[in-house]
Amino acid sequence: MRLFVLIYKELLQFVRNKGLFIFVIYLFTADLYISANGIDLTLKNAKFYVVDEDMSVISRQMISEFTEPWFSFQGYLQNKNKVENLLMRDMAVGVIVIPEDFSKSIKSGKTPEIAMFINGTESTSGYLFSGYATRIINDFIIDYTGITDSTRDPPVINIRERFLYNPNADSRIFMTITELFSVITLLALILPASAITREKENGNIEMIIISPLKMQEFLLSKIIAMSLITIAGTTAATYLIIEGILNVSFEGSFILFLLLTSFYVFTASGISMLISSISKNMLQVSQITIMVLLPMLFLSGSWTPYESMPVLFQKLTYISPLKYYLEGSFDVILKGLGFEYVFTDFIGITLLGIPTFIAGAYFLVKKI
Repeated sequence: MRLFVLIYKELLQFVRNKGLFIFVIYLFTADLYISANGIDLTLKNAKFYVVDEDMSVISRQMISEFTEPWFSFQGYLQNKNKVENLLMRDMAVGVIVIPEDFSKSIKSGKTPEIAMFINGTESTSGYLFSGYATRIINDFIIDYTGITDSTRDPPVINIRERFLYNPNADSRIFMTITELFSVITLLALILPASAITREKENGNIEMIIISPLKMQEFLLSKIIAMSLITIAGTTAATYLIIEGILNVSFEGSFILFLLLTSFYVFTASGISMLISSISKNMLQVSQITIMVLLPMLFLSGSWTPYESMPVLFQKLTYISPLKYYLEGSFDVILKGLGFEYVFTDFIGITLLGIPTFIAGAYFLVKKI
């Protein structure tokens, strides 16, 4: 009974802390909305110029294929001398140079050589621009010359693409869900640590030690209360923001996702206690949390695919609980898979969580 009273007291303190309360609401609402609409992994309105040395009808027809909203044609350049200056001043993502024998080469059946200068400082946009532009140019040449799949030598395989679990390849879905996981991780780390460290700053730890209150009850009340806040925020964000406003479909069982989230928050709470055990004030809590959070995000696979990492970092991903949480949650949310498909993620989180929680509680009590 005393534990429930302590949990209620922690929740009440959280609501009364206006700054922290508003911060948590922001993370579960506006932050998710901004990440969905402010970050786009597709090519849109890519500014580009053209150096047309051929000045033919065919070259103009090809450039007309570069349409909005993917491309934003800025005009023609008289020569290639201005290309470097434009890219240096970030006035364009790329410049396409059409040779003077472009139309003649096409009419004679030869393959024309078209140059593209890409602004490498905008690596993502530049990579997408190169891919989109190459495909448009190739398709235009094939259509204009009348070459079809049946007349090519060797024959070309007709590939039909189908995107599973995200039919429109909408990057908003990935960005929104990934940002939700990042928010959950941040709050699961910083809320318990800040609640415990605040008691240190206020000098209440000494009073708790001499009171009838057990140290286990003190710690559990902090952990449970802050975990409930994180889980409640996750629930509200899923229904109100992700499904309600952003219209991201939740394919699987929400209860299963919430259960996986609870296991993950439990593991993160152990890390949070370790943070509070070495922190003397709130500033140190914030600094150490960032030091822990960034490697967790890097090793989770949300920023960089697992296969693209060096071998050493691929091995290190197995000590990041966020890796298992991210994989399991994506399977539930987007693929609609059941427990039998994600139980290995539960095991991974649990195997990391139990020793982490025990170690966190041990070192925290020892420091107190």
